[in-house]
Amino acid sequence: MSVNHSTIYVSYRDGSKPNGKKVIIGFSGLTGGMSRPAYTDRDGRALVEHSSTGRATVYVDGRDYGSFHAPGTFSVVLH
Repeated sequence: MSVNHSTIYVSYRDGSKPNGKKVIIGFSGLTGGMSRPAYTDRDGRALVEHSSTGRATVYVDGRDYGSFHAPGTFSVVLH
């Protein structure tokens, strides 16, 4: 299987960037599954490796923050 990469950008409402937040993306369907955890850097960026492609749900610290087409980029604003 080939390895794909998606970039997830995480921030707070005030624009600050969290460091060390756990980011996982999950895929549904026959080739579904979850990525290995990736963690945000000091810029709020997490580079997630995954083998599946297609619609993926983004989880930050276990909470669902929506979905996007992976590989790709997605931005999350924490509540």
